[in-house]
Parts: sequence; C-alpha cells; structure tokens
Amino acid sequence: MNRIFFLLLFFCTSLSYAQTSIKGKVIDRGENKPLFNASVILLTAQDSILKVFTRTNEEGNFNIQPPEKGAYRVLVTYPKFELYSDIINVEDSKIDLHDIKISSRANVLEEVVITQKLPIKIKGDTIEYNAGSFETEKNAKLEDLLRRLPGMTVSSDGTITAQGKTVSKVLIDGEEFFGYDPKIAIRNVRADAIDKVQVYEKKSDEAELTGVDDGVRIKTVNVVLKEEARKGIFGNANATIGTKSLFDAGLFAAKFNKSERIGLTGNWNNMGGGNDSRIRSNASIQGKPEYKNIGVNYDNVFLKKRLSLNSSYNFNNNSATNERTSNVKELFEDKTQETVGSNSSDNDTKNNNIRTQVRFKIDSIQNLDVQLNAGKSDTYTKSTSERRITINDTTLTNTFDENNSSKGNNDNGDFRINYRRRLNNNGRSINVQFNTQLSQSESIGQTKSITNYYKNNALNRADTIDQKRVNEATNNRIGASLNLNEKLLQDLYLTVGYTMNSSVSKSLNRSLNADGLGEYTLLDSLYSKNEENKNFNQGANIQLNYNIKDKININLSNTMSYRNQKLIDSYRDINLNRNFWDNNLNMNVNYKLSLNKNLMLSYGTSNRIPTFGQLIALQPQTNPLFVQLGNPDLKKSTENSYNFNFNTFSILRSSSFNINAGITTTHNPIANKRILDSEGVTTSNYENIRDKINWSARVYSGYSKPLFNNLLQFNPNANLSYGNSYDFLNGVLNNSKNYNASAGFGLNKQNSKVIDFNFFTNIGVDRVETLLQPDLNSNSLRANINTDIKYFLPFKFDLVQVINYGYTGKNKVYTKAINQFYMNMELNKKLMSNNLQLSLKAFDIFKTFNTTNRSFDSSKFSESQQQMLTQYFMLGLKWDFNKNLGKKND
Repeated sequence: MNRIFFLLLFFCTSLSYAQTSIKGKVIDRGENKPLFNASVILLTAQDSILKVFTRTNEEGNFNIQPPEKGAYRVLVTYPKFELYSDIINVEDSKIDLHDIKISSRANVLEEVVITQKLPIKIKGDTIEYNAGSFETEKNAKLEDLLRRLPGMTVSSDGTITAQGKTVSKVLIDGEEFFGYDPKIAIRNVRADAIDKVQVYEKKSDEAELTGVDDGVRIKTVNVVLKEEARKGIFGNANATIGTKSLFDAGLFAAKFNKSERIGLTGNWNNMGGGNDSRIRSNASIQGKPEYKNIGVNYDNVFLKKRLSLNSSYNFNNNSATNERTSNVKELFEDKTQETVGSNSSDNDTKNNNIRTQVRFKIDSIQNLDVQLNAGKSDTYTKSTSERRITINDTTLTNTFDENNSSKGNNDNGDFRINYRRRLNNNGRSINVQFNTQLSQSESIGQTKSITNYYKNNALNRADTIDQKRVNEATNNRIGASLNLNEKLLQDLYLTVGYTMNSSVSKSLNRSLNADGLGEYTLLDSLYSKNEENKNFNQGANIQLNYNIKDKININLSNTMSYRNQKLIDSYRDINLNRNFWDNNLNMNVNYKLSLNKNLMLSYGTSNRIPTFGQLIALQPQTNPLFVQLGNPDLKKSTENSYNFNFNTFSILRSSSFNINAGITTTHNPIANKRILDSEGVTTSNYENIRDKINWSARVYSGYSKPLFNNLLQFNPNANLSYGNSYDFLNGVLNNSKNYNASAGFGLNKQNSKVIDFNFFTNIGVDRVETLLQPDLNSNSLRANINTDIKYFLPFKFDLVQVINYGYTGKNKVYTKAINQFYMNMELNKKLMSNNLQLSLKAFDIFKTFNTTNRSFDSSKFSESQQQMLTQYFMLGLKWDFNKNLGKKND
C-alpha cells in the first residue's frame, strides 16, 4: 500500500497551477446590475479549443486562470442575453477586464448561445461534442479523443461507456465500419479527421426494421467526419518482436472518396488477439496462442444517394494450447464435495464471415432494406483432463481421466428483406419483413475415459469409455411479419401487426463402441440421440406510442402468440407435441425534464417456458458421473422486470450525473434439482418452486465533473447489487444470497503537454450466504487500484507507466487472500515528423502478477489457475500514414 500512497502523493505534487489570472465583472447593461452565474469561457484564439471556464458569483465577479501564456478568446454567455466575445493576449501575471456589460435580447433561447463555437450541445436526445474543442496529440486516434470527452470513458480493452452505459455500436457517418469489430474504428480512425461525436440511444435493429418498438435501446456513438476528411488515404502499420520468441505484426489502411469508403485490416501474432492498447491492460498471454486475421470493409452510395451499400468480410484463425488447474467446493447440507482437476487443451479455429446491407430509397414514399450474412468455420480440438473428487476433504469417491479429440465444420447464412411504404401524409404506413436462416454442422470425435469408483478409500470398480462420436446438425428457420402504423391523434400512434416463425432442426449424435475387430460400429443409445424439433409460432402485436409536447413519451406494446412445438427422437421412442399461448408486455415512459435532464421508467413481463430438455431426458449422457433427467410436470415461470434511469448533463460545467436501477423477479421459478449418491454420481432434474420467488436488484450511480479550472476530471461512482435464488441439493431446498457493494472514483488529466494520467480506484464487499451450511456464510473484501501515466519528455520521447493492484479477500472456504500486482512500461521515440514511432515495452516488470481467479455460484466455490506468460519485453516500430485526409484544399 506504500506504493499507492506514494503514487497519490506524486499526482498531487505533479499538478502545477498557472500564476496568471484574469478577472472582471459581468453586468446587465440595461439595469446596471451584476449577473449571477454567468458563464465565462476561455478558448484558444487560434483553434477555439476549450481551456478553462468558470461562473460569476452573486456580485457578478469572476476570476479565471489560463494554463499558460498566449492569445485567448473570452466568451461570456447568459441566457437570453447577447454573447460577449473578445481576444486577449496573456502576457502579464494579472489582467483586469473591469466591467463587461451585455444587453438583454428578448426571445433568444439558450440554444442560440450554444451554437457558437462551444464544445458540447444537446440536440433532442443526442449529446454532440465538437471534436476540435478537445485537444489531442498528432496522429491520435478516435480512442484517444473519446477519453477526453466529459462523461465518456474507454477501458484498456476498448470498451466504451457514455453517461454510465456501455456503448454497443460505433458508427462512422451513420454507417458501421468493420461491423464485426467496432474496436477497429476507435483504434484506427484519426482524431484530426473528426468533426463531431454524437452519443444517443438507438432502437434495436429488429425494431428499426419492423417499426415495432421492443423497448430495447442500444447506446451508440456516431462519428461525423470533416468534409475534407471524406477524401484521402490513411492508416498505420506496425511490427514488433519480443522475448520468448514473441511477435506481432499489423496493418490498417483506409481510402475515403466522399461517398466511397474502403478499409483493410490484418494482424498476425503469437500473443492472442489484436490489441493496440495492450500496454494499458493486464497483458498476460494465456497458454501459447497464435492469431491471424484479415478483413475488408466497403461502403458506397449510388443513384444520387438513393442506394447505399455496406459490406465487410473477415477471416480469422485462432489457435492455442493451454493448461489449467481448478479447485471446486460444492456445499451440501451434511457434507462438502471437493473436485481438484487439471486439463490441457489444443484448439484451432478458422472463421470466414461476410456481412452485407443494402438500403434502397425507391422513391419518396418507399424504402427497401436487404441484409445478408454468411459464415463458415472449421474447428479442431484436443484435450486431456483429470479430476479427483473427495467428500469432506478426506474420503475419496472418484477419479476421472479423459482424452478427447474432435474435428468439425459449420456453415450458416441468413437473409432478411424489409419493405416500408408510406400510405398517406398523415402518418399511415405499412411494413413487411421476411427472413430466413440456414445452418448445418458436422463433427467427428474420439473419446476415451476411465472413471474409478472408491469405497472406504479403496478402489471398488471402474468404468471405461472408448467411443467414436459422429455429430450432424441442421437448422432451417423462416419468419415473416406485417405491421400497419396509424396516426390516431396529433401525438398518438398505433401499430398493429402479425408475426410468423417456423423452424425445423435436426440433430444426430451417434456414439459408437468398438466391436470385436476394433472397428467403431456398435451404437451406444445412452450416449446418442436422433432428434427432430419442429416449432411454429404465430402471434399478433399491438403498440401505442404517445408523445406529450415532446417532453413525455409513453410506449406500450403487447405481443400474444400461439406456439406449436413437436419433438421426435427415434433412438429413444420419444414423440412429444404441445400447444400453448404466450404473452409479453412492455411499457416504457421517457420524461424529458429539460434539455439536459432525462428520466426513464420501464416495465416488462414475460414467460419462461420449460424446454423439452427440462421436461424429458433428451440430452445424451457425456460421462458416467453426470445423469440428466426431465420433469414432464414442469410449469412456466413468469419474469417481471422494473427499470429506472435518470441522467443529467451540464453543458457549460462539463459535468454529468447518472443513476440507474433495476429489479427482476421470477415467480414459480424452475429450479435445478441435484442429487449426489454414495458413488459420486450426480443426477440432475428440474422442479418448480411455487411458494418462492427468485429476485435480483441493482443500483448504479456515477458522477463526472472537472476540478481545478478543468485541470482534472473527477468521476466518482457507487454500485449495489443483490441476488436471491433457490435450488435443490440432495432433496433439501437451498437458498443462495449474494450481496455486492462497491464505491470508487477516477481522476484523469489530459493536456498533452507535460503529463497525462488516468487513475481509478474501487473498493467493495461481497457477501455470500447459503442455507445449507450457514457457518460458511462470509464477507470478502475486494479492491483495485489502476493508473496509467504518460510523461512527455524532451527530444520527442514519451514514457507510459501502468500500475495495477488488485486484492481479493479471504472467505471461510478459501482462507488465503489473493494479491495481484503488475507494472508495465513503454518508452516511445517519435521520428520522421512524428509519423514513425519506435517503442520499447516491458510487461509485468517485477514478475509479481498472481494468476489465481476465484468465483462463487449458487452453492459452489471455485478457484482456478491457468498457464500464463506475464513478464516479457517487446521492441516495435509503428508507422502512421495520411494522404490528404483531414487537410483542407488550398
């Protein structure tokens, strides 16, 4: 912990404050009275980049400190008053602007002020950032820009959060760019080519196609390029070699020509996946991987922008060998079963995927969307595993040794077409959608296992399996929908529709034992199945959408469907058929309290229908120690979810606050029912718990604001969650409860001059309770501290230092705490006008990272370790190239 206190002290002492100050007083010219809470903003005169801002006090006075000397533009804004703007040159230590008199302007709204060269504005439900107001380094990428935007964060693995919600889609000028991996866009599109960044919540793809709002919202970032950036070539190439024979080579290139965009990406390494931000994360290499990837993306518009095409192709080859050890303790009322195991694996997977979307605006009233996706994969796996099972840590019940190998392939494709037509000028429209999906797979594998059964710690008997397993599966699905949209009143819209889906899937698993000649010809029905599953669903939906003065939006939808399901298994003489009604209800209320405050409430209810696999023993047995049964008397369970979200964003203060909460309840839950016999065999079944309710709850709150004249961004957060669920163990009803509480904060400083840093710390308490053995109920402390610091050094050098410490406390099952610490460093030297960069990277410098992971699920405590390379060193060269992109024509 001394390292951490030293680090915090370093941050505090490294902050320097400018001695120069600018003061003045803002006065209402008409009434000669001071204006309280007027905004005073300081922008760089040359490129209008926001530096600092403040507000006037009750006497109208302000005092603002520029970070350095130079020319600045001073803006003073006040609602319904004229905008004051002036250029000043900061040379002296103190500047007095005296009285700044501004006049009232009737009927001038705040939006008019915002449309000046300010960094952030709100347009409806969209937050829009002016990219040019946030300074980045030369050759910085979109990822670097996003890190500087208030209310947004980017984790080391590329995950983006905006106002406390995870961003799922990243669009470039409204289109997906390498849609199979949005991280490609944020790590390669140049920051200096970006005009605006828009953040909003997008409807689901299904809702946009059908016109029926399903209540799903997807946090989306849309990047608007500068006009001059829509034509040019840009990209980067890198090559890295390291200790332990490590290597990493990558290429990204893109050509933009106004409406046409072509992108190419490729990577080859033996480090696992592609990750340009590896230095900022725990970059431990699991096992011995090898990764190859190549992808291409194409966008264009034709016929005077009436026809648009977005298409991408990707090939990747993942292979890896790995070793893992595990320890699992399962609690029963009168005993504890412990399983100690180890396994090694060798995998190789090749994937080909293509995605295409065509949008055609036939005329002013008709639109056609067509989507086509297809994929092909080939896999090879080989594994060995060993397990040793004891009761109460002393009595040996079983040992299990298994060797598996398998080779298989999968082909799949789906096609979707959607047609929309406006029927009149009053909001009436029709939407027709058709989709189909085909897939087929096959595999051939070999399984050999020996299961030993012990009695009084002595070998009692042994089961041996030596089988060839041949698997074939096909799935065909067809669906269609028809929806009519009607405007009933000025702000009331009605949607009614019909939906149909039909699917047929076949699965043939043949497990063959060896005959007297050693040929695998004898079918073992216990480990085999020949299954055909048919489903036909049709339903009607109704949706009402009501807008009240563009402030309140109420969406109510209900879908009622009739289902027919049939399943046949010729190996087991199974012939099942059932028909039933199902109903789903969703309601969403969105209240726009003001331009920058929003409140959302939602409710949904749905049924969880028992699967055929829960009703009857369908699954073929995979090993002698686990037997799956079925319960034909199972009934459906009902799930209700309640969600709340409130967020507010202060434009001029660059602060945001978000709180979201949710509760989910499951009535008449379907619970797992496991019985462990004296030989160590687990028999699994299912049962409804009619007088109990499974439920969970969560609350998250996050806040963001700048400190010290915008020198630091402060981001505190807190999280609470609770889970309560039931299952049966050896005939006894078990109640498991999980409590989680955590709080933390982040600090980041970004000025690209002397030092940048991101700092985050979090501390929490986890409590687990089980009804079976209350004496093992315990609390566990967990904490994490992470920081990455970038030092800008003379002669175009910079140094990145990453420090991470994690703590997982002990509990009554595992009585030893886990401490995880690592430090990574990267030294960079810029060459050739900053376009070429030489880097030396060191990972886990002190070789202190602990690879142990711990988890809890229902009545199981588990701990595992896997083969990892944590300490290694890399030397690399990266070239950024850019021709014309983002450069204005002379």
